[in-house]
Amino acid sequence: MAGDSALWPLIAAAVVTLAAIPLLRRVAVRLELYDRPDAGLKPHERPIPYLGGVAIYLGWLTAAVLYARHNGDGGCLVGWIGLGGTILMLVGLIDDVRGLPPTLRLLVQVGVAGVLVYAGVGQALLPALLNPIHESLPGWLAQGVTSTALSFALTAAVLVGVTNATNLIDGLDGLCAGVVAIASCGFLAEAWLLGRANVISGGGDTLIVMLCVGMLGGCLAFLVFNFNPASMFMGDNGSLLLGFSVAVVVVLFAEHASWRGLLAALVCFGFPILDMLLAVGRRWRNGRPLFIGDRSHFYDQIRDRGLSVRQSVLVCYGLGLFFAVLGLLLTQLSGVWAAVLFTMIPFAGALACWRGGMLRVDDAAERSDHDAGGREEDEALGL
Repeated sequence: MAGDSALWPLIAAAVVTLAAIPLLRRVAVRLELYDRPDAGLKPHERPIPYLGGVAIYLGWLTAAVLYARHNGDGGCLVGWIGLGGTILMLVGLIDDVRGLPPTLRLLVQVGVAGVLVYAGVGQALLPALLNPIHESLPGWLAQGVTSTALSFALTAAVLVGVTNATNLIDGLDGLCAGVVAIASCGFLAEAWLLGRANVISGGGDTLIVMLCVGMLGGCLAFLVFNFNPASMFMGDNGSLLLGFSVAVVVVLFAEHASWRGLLAALVCFGFPILDMLLAVGRRWRNGRPLFIGDRSHFYDQIRDRGLSVRQSVLVCYGLGLFFAVLGLLLTQLSGVWAAVLFTMIPFAGALACWRGGMLRVDDAAERSDHDAGGREEDEALGL
């Protein structure tokens, strides 16, 4: 997609999001859809309205529609991607309002991966990654049902991992939207670099640009209301949508630029992935359930070291930018050096987190549940 044709979807996404937020905020207030503070996972000082993610969704969808009108051949594929984003946005909205079991959310994410593969996104993921040795592969692995099934498994793994990594960083004012906006800029630069080097194929860069400008415009507009002190939260409806969009971008890079595109895209989004891996490793090491939240995420721990909310978020922005630059560096390295750098990053991150004492678990969630249970008992006893 040319620069001029990408500019209008970007502006449209920002304008629609900006215009929708005040209206959705009034709806949230009237329906009493608040994120209420507690003694555990929600330390903000006052109830904050949800539904900010719906505004981002409207801006994101507007960018997709403009893209489809400008690129008629890709309209059908954009429609399927829009359907997947709509499903996850609605699942997040239901989770915000009523709550959903984590396993059900995971099953829906896997189902959405199936929708993408059916539509053609990720359908040839395995052959694309095995492209350097494609000619020596047996026919059943290079194409056919087995190849499609393995491609689906890889697509589902990317979608589940990236979507939940995005959801997990939505813990401080402006954090998720800002980090995704920075990653979107990194993806746009990666698409330009790979396109200039003729590495990316099949017009994948135009679809990547559409998704990135939709995310970027929506996130920048939302930050007007979400940066500390926030007057609106995106909720799971927003973080799941953004995670889905990032996951599709990662799959498209892998499918159209093989390993170089995949590794660079994963590193561009490295900060949320690192925080998710830290959360999984921390909970496993301490014998805690993986699906029970805690206040020991990276951003929680740097805040506990005396930084304000704004300072903590700005530190995370800096790390997001650092990973985006590393991802762009990967696009310029040869295959061997790119693999070496990609392998070093998680080891360096794990070592830094271990030396920084970030493998502890805060039991705030458990204390919050215990306190809530105690209050219920007191109310039942009339105390």
